[in-house]
Amino acid sequence: MMFTENLNMSSTISLPTCSCCNRPIMPGDKSVKFNCPDCGVDIIWRCQNCRDAARNYTCSSCNFTGP
Repeated sequence: MMFTENLNMSSTISLPTCSCCNRPIMPGDKSVKFNCPDCGVDIIWRCQNCRDAARNYTCSSCNFTGP
């Protein structure tokens, strides 16, 4: 007996965004993530372009600004 099931595989994937430019971080991108160096609460994501350009980011929890 063969069992056939119709599966709906649609789901939503939430990508992180760069904390500087708000561009979605794609899997395989040369990005970094780290906890805020001031409060340690917020996770900061930085894409390669913003890291190379030394653009500032701001923590959404404590408003710490870093390069």
